[in-house]
Amino acid sequence: MLKLLNKVQYYYHLFQHRHNQLLQQDCLNEELRMKLKVKALYHNSKAVELGLRM
Repeated sequence: MLKLLNKVQYYYHLFQHRHNQLLQQDCLNEELRMKLKVKALYHNSKAVELGLRM
């Protein structure tokens, strides 16, 4: 059960990372672009952390 939860969390953070990266590429506002970059970095670090547990 715990493995399934880790896998779901991993894919959630991976999806959010890629989603924020795509939004960041199309963003025209520099302030919003920086916020999206921070979010993408957070989700990437969580995905890496969860990937190491699996």
